[in-house]
Amino acid sequence: MPIPLVTRSNRETDSVNNKMFDPEELLLIRGNFPILKSRIFLNCAAMAPLPASTRDTMTALSQEQSEQGYLNFETWRKTIEETRSLAARIVGAHENEIAFIRNTSDGVSLVAEGLGLTAGDEVLINDLEFPSNVYPWLNLIRLGVNVVTIKTEGGRITPEMIERAITSRTKVIALSSVQYATGYRADLEAVGRIAKKHDVYFFVDAIQSLGLIPMDTKRFGIDFLACGGHKWLCAPEGIGIFYCNRKRLDDLQPVRVGWHSVINEYDFGDIDFTIKKNAQKFEEGSANLIGIYGLKESLSMLLSANPHNSLDHVLALNGRLCDGLLKKGYKIVSPIENDAERSGIIIFTSGERKKDAKIVKRLDERKIMVMQRGAGIRVAPHFFNSPEDIDALLTALP
Repeated sequence: MPIPLVTRSNRETDSVNNKMFDPEELLLIRGNFPILKSRIFLNCAAMAPLPASTRDTMTALSQEQSEQGYLNFETWRKTIEETRSLAARIVGAHENEIAFIRNTSDGVSLVAEGLGLTAGDEVLINDLEFPSNVYPWLNLIRLGVNVVTIKTEGGRITPEMIERAITSRTKVIALSSVQYATGYRADLEAVGRIAKKHDVYFFVDAIQSLGLIPMDTKRFGIDFLACGGHKWLCAPEGIGIFYCNRKRLDDLQPVRVGWHSVINEYDFGDIDFTIKKNAQKFEEGSANLIGIYGLKESLSMLLSANPHNSLDHVLALNGRLCDGLLKKGYKIVSPIENDAERSGIIIFTSGERKKDAKIVKRLDERKIMVMQRGAGIRVAPHFFNSPEDIDALLTALP
């Protein structure tokens, strides 16, 4: 079923009542993103620009390692645990439920391979998912696992659709918190209740929301969560966050093990294959130290701004964008009628794919960074964007 397009006839043109950051506060936030001096960046759903503070933290670590080698090893270990604590805060978890991963695909694969699913077991995905949350599950077909793809409607994958698809063989619900090609925000809490009701594992790919939309893994009933750092977390590529509910630690077996997977990992002379009892058992070897340092700085920045405030700011910007798009005759693809379904992503279209491509090129020539995705042009502002950024985009549109 095609995604219904929002037009002026079925949406009020007044922006939603969300509060933006104070201009002085926004000015300070923007000062940490050098790219904004030369471009209007509206593409965080692809890859966020690296904040200057994160860049400088990573550079300082590189210089330290170059000049001092491993002399500050104990400080590195302390920083890793401080970063773990910040990661736990941003997902609403305990430090012992957090592991560092390379990227989202890494985390999805940990769950897909670690649950020990066998022939006849079912995994529920949907036809909107990004490949990262598809291929690791399809890889289980070789074991006889049945991967059920739910057909979505109107760019949405609702709790009701998911519950209707559950059978006695269903073992896992795998769902993105926000869909990359429509901007639809899932009702994670409702899906979590459904998963608990049917005794099904609930996995969330959070890469299109974490860092902007507040996350509460406990309240939402999430068993496992994975998120790469390079989108809304404004962190470097190659580092991410993995959450495993402590009640599920024994259910999820590590598919890779190494010296860091076991207790007393620094006692190299005593081989004791006793796996750790926390999520660190999924960190099999040496840490991506420079990535963790960058992640720590970016998490500190985002938590300082407060994701609740950041989300309000971005929803207000997107409301301003939608009003302007409709006035100019564009059609909005993203589900936006229900505030609970709105995210940082807005997708709109001229109605012609080739024309949309020309518009993206036109905007790029004017140093406005967006992307063609899904059924149109994807705009993804973050907490550092301003009303003027949105107005500049609207002005540049033909």
